[in-house]
Amino acid sequence: MTPAAARPAGYVVRRIAPAREPVLDRLAGASRRFQVHALVELDVTVAAQRIAAAHDTISWTGFVIGSVARAVALHPALNVRRAGHDLVCFERVDVAVTVERGSPDLPVLDLALVPAADRLGCAEITALLHQAKIGPPPTHEATRAVAALLRLPAPLRRAGIRALGARASTAARFGPAVGVTSLGMFAHAWGWAIPVAPLTVIVSVGGVVERPTVENGAVVARPHLPLTVTFDHAVVDGAPAARFIETLRDLVETATVLQDGLPSVDHLRTGSGL
Repeated sequence: MTPAAARPAGYVVRRIAPAREPVLDRLAGASRRFQVHALVELDVTVAAQRIAAAHDTISWTGFVIGSVARAVALHPALNVRRAGHDLVCFERVDVAVTVERGSPDLPVLDLALVPAADRLGCAEITALLHQAKIGPPPTHEATRAVAALLRLPAPLRRAGIRALGARASTAARFGPAVGVTSLGMFAHAWGWAIPVAPLTVIVSVGGVVERPTVENGAVVARPHLPLTVTFDHAVVDGAPAARFIETLRDLVETATVLQDGLPSVDHLRTGSGL
């Protein structure tokens, strides 16, 4: 018997919740990807004014999702997913968003889908996210094959997921290629999101902070929004990534998606010279 003095401090062993296993699988898949990160800080003076004056509730996350979706629509080469030696090219700009359900003591992380986000207003996106947080969780019905795969030990299960992801017909069902996650609710600072497979582009949203800005020779305070944009380098090279970020910067800093009426992608393309 181990002497009492040699025993470790008291502890309790709990099994990892089954609902956490898919997150671990996605993180394991992400560790095999080649990621490129871009840190940008955007002036949101115009956006802050329009959000404050809006009749409907608009969150910063809803505003960013709307802007990101329109930027992706202008750069459709990013709305793709690698599947082995093929690329799955999506015709619609859907956006996956991380949401936290439950109480602060027992939070549950889940993914919400914003379908055709480039065609929705920011207030619509905000309402959809709110419903995703407080509404009933979505049902994830699995086929027999998927159910059998999920019962395998983790190493075999993840190898099976990688094999399925190399098939275009299966990879197309893995959800959107674009994701947005908000860290601003936790800290008014920069934030890094773990690039979760199989996302090709993921935007991490920080909190709005005041930054000194030179305007007409004087230093003034302006609200800035920090974003971390992560790309799958196996799909996106540096030059296309830089062009996408410049388009996103223009859309955010001009608050184009908050103008009266919903600007069409064709209108944005004409205005941006694309």
